[in-house]
Amino acid sequence: MPFQPEFLARIAERRAALRTELATLLPARQAITWEIGSGHGHFLVQYAAAFPEKFCVGVDIIRDRLNRSGKKRDRARLTNCHFVQAEAREFFDALPPGVTLQEIWVLFPDPWPKKRHHKNRILQAEFLEALANRSGEGTRLYFRTDHAEYFRAVALLLPELKTWQLDPAAPWPLEQETVFQARAPAYQSLVAIRTSHPATPAETTAPRLPPPVGPR
Repeated sequence: MPFQPEFLARIAERRAALRTELATLLPARQAITWEIGSGHGHFLVQYAAAFPEKFCVGVDIIRDRLNRSGKKRDRARLTNCHFVQAEAREFFDALPPGVTLQEIWVLFPDPWPKKRHHKNRILQAEFLEALANRSGEGTRLYFRTDHAEYFRAVALLLPELKTWQLDPAAPWPLEQETVFQARAPAYQSLVAIRTSHPATPAETTAPRLPPPVGPR
């Protein structure tokens, strides 16, 4: 069963609106600190306050979380911290030309624990290579999770990529407990550094459209 034209039109409209929003938000910004899945904003607001020279953008898909994040930011009177409603890969594809990634934070992402769902995890080779295309040498990727198998998968994947190198000695710049971290009995963290190796060109990393529903 093919997709309905109305559905495809909504997808196109949403992605066009995101490109317009980011063109306004990031007209001349050359490097950003990006948090994927910013939740209630606990971490990014504190991080933006601690590092006022950095331009911080958090993305999440849940509107209520973004509203809470915006209130925290406004109470702190921060002008270098912004929150955008978007799926991470759609946000990435909508970034204006010239915008690069200075830091990437992925804190307690959905682990998609069932094996058949692993393909939905955000940190995979294709996406990491796409991130490298927008990152300069020395860009840092910070990853933290309470899911041991997901952590092992990412820790084993990164050494296979020439564009990222694990740095066990790299410091964690700011410890700020998030909602998900507070609930976790234990967690693991890693830092990866963008190398000087050229990244493989990536045409797109936006999520594919869901398969159309047909008769079983």
